[in-house]
Amino acid sequence: MTAQEIHKEPEDHLLWKYLNQEELQAMENMELTRVENFMSEKFNLKEYEIDLKQACFLDYYLTQYWWARKEKGFNLEQTSSFFSIAYNLMENLSEKKFNYIDNLADFKLMLSVLNERVRLFSEQQLKDMIKHFSLTFFQNIKLYLFVIEEEQNEIAVSRDIVVECPKLPSLPYPPPLDEALPINLYEKYILQIPDEPNEEEKLREELEKPDNIVLSDEVIEQIHDKFEGLGIDEAKKIIFEVTNELVTELKDEMKTKIKNREAALLNELAKSAKKK
Repeated sequence: MTAQEIHKEPEDHLLWKYLNQEELQAMENMELTRVENFMSEKFNLKEYEIDLKQACFLDYYLTQYWWARKEKGFNLEQTSSFFSIAYNLMENLSEKKFNYIDNLADFKLMLSVLNERVRLFSEQQLKDMIKHFSLTFFQNIKLYLFVIEEEQNEIAVSRDIVVECPKLPSLPYPPPLDEALPINLYEKYILQIPDEPNEEEKLREELEKPDNIVLSDEVIEQIHDKFEGLGIDEAKKIIFEVTNELVTELKDEMKTKIKNREAALLNELAKSAKKK
């Protein structure tokens, strides 16, 4: 493509093209990191942290805006037009595949529009712009081409890390301090952990189950003779229920006798204490 073939844009094509007035006003009070986030969203460069091409473009756009608005103090119209030039130069390189000569010709065309027809910039400002783009774009054009054309290799970096963690506690709370409650009282009264049954209690629990009742052969024969159709399991269940009722009655009777005996002993102790 030659310089004569480059399309001549209308004179107002640079103003508010990529950054409009509302966006520039919103960026006024932003810090640099917020401006970076804003531009990454606007120009769809959301993966700039892992994509070299997107990072390069975002850095380029951010540099152009910051130089124009913050360093040179361009007004909003000047900043928008300046940024449009910067964006067009990069787009020519990445999308339209302009070579160095074509891009330089388009750059001169855009400056002529600003200088001869729109007259947004002073002569000194135009000189500063030419010097700035020479340093930030045209001198680095081969580097930009390399980033645009070369595929970025994906590098996966990993490392196995062994982390030692403390053992999980067996209790919902840590054990008490040395000067606090003994652990047995802590478990019994604070955590209310039931005591484990001893061997005698375990044996009693086993015997109190109907399936654990052992019947002699003589008893089994009597059951078959006297209770026709009654199965052994049913007989065990009946024996268990009857025995359990009798034992319960005996327990209650024994508890009552013990309480009465305790009351009588307490009365005798009280009487003897009064006599003394």
